Amino acid sequence: MDFLAKSNGETISEHTQNLLTQLEILKALYPQALTKTEWQLLQLACKYHDLGKMNNKFQDKIKSRKRKIEDGELPHGVLSAALIPFKELKDSYSIDDLKALAYAVALHHERDFSKFNRKNYEKEVGLLAVPAGNFDFASFGLQPPQKHLKIPSGRYFDFGTVLSATKDIAIYQEYVKLKGLLNRIDFAASGYYQVEFPDSGYLQAKLEQNALGKWRKNNPRADWNEMQTWMGNHAEDNIVIIAQTGMGKTEGGLRWLANDKGFFTLPLKSAINSIYARIKNKIFSEATEAKQHVGILHSDMLQILLGEFEKDDDFDSTNLMDFKSYLNETRSWSLPLTITTLDQVFNIVYRYRGYEPKLATLGYSKVIIDEVQMYSPDLLAYLIYGLKMIQEYGGKFAVMTATLAPFIIDLFKEQGLQFTMPEQPFLLPELSQRHAVKVLHRQLNADEIVAGFHDNKVLVICNTVNKAISLYDELVERLDNTEIKVIHSRFIRKDRRKLEKEITAFTDKGNKQAGIWIGTQVVEASLDIDFDVLYTELSELNSLFQRMGRCYRRRNFTKAGYNVWIYDGGDKLPSGISTSDDTSIYDYEMFSLSKRAIAILDGPLSEKEKMDLIAKTYTSANLKNSSYLEKVQKTIKYLDECANERKSKEKIANEFRDIESITVIPEVISKQEQVEQLHDRLKQLLAGNNYRENELEIIELRNKMMDLTVQVPAYLFYEEQDAKVDEVELSRYQKIPVLSSKYNYDGDRGLNIDT
Repeated sequence: MDFLAKSNGETISEHTQNLLTQLEILKALYPQALTKTEWQLLQLACKYHDLGKMNNKFQDKIKSRKRKIEDGELPHGVLSAALIPFKELKDSYSIDDLKALAYAVALHHERDFSKFNRKNYEKEVGLLAVPAGNFDFASFGLQPPQKHLKIPSGRYFDFGTVLSATKDIAIYQEYVKLKGLLNRIDFAASGYYQVEFPDSGYLQAKLEQNALGKWRKNNPRADWNEMQTWMGNHAEDNIVIIAQTGMGKTEGGLRWLANDKGFFTLPLKSAINSIYARIKNKIFSEATEAKQHVGILHSDMLQILLGEFEKDDDFDSTNLMDFKSYLNETRSWSLPLTITTLDQVFNIVYRYRGYEPKLATLGYSKVIIDEVQMYSPDLLAYLIYGLKMIQEYGGKFAVMTATLAPFIIDLFKEQGLQFTMPEQPFLLPELSQRHAVKVLHRQLNADEIVAGFHDNKVLVICNTVNKAISLYDELVERLDNTEIKVIHSRFIRKDRRKLEKEITAFTDKGNKQAGIWIGTQVVEASLDIDFDVLYTELSELNSLFQRMGRCYRRRNFTKAGYNVWIYDGGDKLPSGISTSDDTSIYDYEMFSLSKRAIAILDGPLSEKEKMDLIAKTYTSANLKNSSYLEKVQKTIKYLDECANERKSKEKIANEFRDIESITVIPEVISKQEQVEQLHDRLKQLLAGNNYRENELEIIELRNKMMDLTVQVPAYLFYEEQDAKVDEVELSRYQKIPVLSSKYNYDGDRGLNIDT
């Protein structure tokens, strides 16, 4: 007798067979993911996971095309667990193995069991005996159950309980692997996509062909540099490296990946977009093949991917499925390489309900962490804690950075991270003297920028948006015939993207135009730009050296004088620095240590000297009283304490990102005629009953509306009653506030919230 598993008419037998097919794909590609016994248990989990769906209540519901769990309907996973023949299996597996299997099957969906008790369970299991007698167990090599079904023994599965992450650690880890991979296989079978795509040596072949091969066109004797060679030779190790900007850390990281599944994480979405485009277009030069090997994953990925697909002349609603499939495969971690943000991977630290697929996958993957010094203390804590979890489950990590504070290495070791690290940082001897520095003990000001401007390319970096806008206004007024631009985080996405292209083109080698660009942290690491002179407020050493990397990026400075001017605030503090942790963008203690460290700098500063300054300044001893180090340690302790809380994914998303900003559309933008037309059309389509027919247009309209958004501090909506004047509906579940026009926005200055 056929029992339904899906509302589309797919039977339990058909669905189970689809799972077994995906299981074989996973096992063939990554046999090291599990032990022999664990693979056998996973196969059993695939066979049993949905058999509980043969119960009469589920069958009646699915035939009536109802989706929600009905009142009194016990979640099918726990019924499936009752069909596992523990008595027969205990001769082949340990009690711990069978316990991990039982919980993986019983809880493979996150469900609320609070309305059920043991008696309900016993009753529903008893009723399952009749349909079970009509199911062809033999077709999957399974023994039919006894005529009188009973709930599992408490030694295998105790109804209403979950396994502890901190008590039965070995059982819990096996459970996470089984449940996580069962989930991924189940999702793939249900979504009709492939659970994993093979690398088959493609990445390494393309690196040789399109990276090394390109260099050899100019120099037939070119080879991987010392750092890239070292990383390739340590592909089986966890590694931490410090390497000068411009050494090709991206290629080194990809060499370290070898033929394994990989995740490449960076701190900024703009940096991710840049690395993704570089790998896809320059290393994976063929677009079709690239889509089977590399994906991008962050909150704005839809915009990037939709733009790519729309480049095809024949992209329309007929091949929308290709676009949706690629989205599915990327979001489900099916591709060999994923370029992503920290929150997409390291939210595992909260062990939220349903996190197991991620950790089980990371257990046979490699993770690259780029520019670790750019993370805030809470994100650094998540990173360290997450790396410890990945290490425990068998995964590997590579941390690569231009600067690395000793206290971070100490934190790694305190948390038990095991890694190999070269004795010395990797440097480029031919590019060792890029900067000559002058430290000024006063506030950054327009007077000295104007006096020092001599028809060259000048970059000014401020610690805050308000300071950047203020300087921009003053310089525009005083240098009316000069190209002056400002770039910061408070531009709508469309304008920000335009500015990023403009600043990159402005510093292009062939562009002889002179001018001044004013920016904030957004230019520190995400843009490949090269200015002649840098004026910057002091932030802290890591950030300072990142900023200096935007000036004389690939050139030695051999002239007399200076090309970097650092303003430490003098008797006052620079913008963005405060003795209060709540209002300071940078840790005050780190700023103070940095101010003392650079106080007497005057003249050339080599790359080695920069690294030495970091090493001498940011020690655990020097930072023992800093709020930064204290917050890292407190966050790690907090994660330990909440290991068994099993919070919802939505709740931890807010905690992980430490939500301090809200996405809005400025009122002046929302009232533009073409924007009102876009919104009216979107509302019309959402109100209609032809979603599938209009799906592509709805996706495109939402994307265009999101292009008009900007992030603003959340406090605006807490402190100002009239900050929100309207909202834009993108779907039943997503509404974007419209920010009052009293916060002025224009395409030249961005959003000014300093009313």
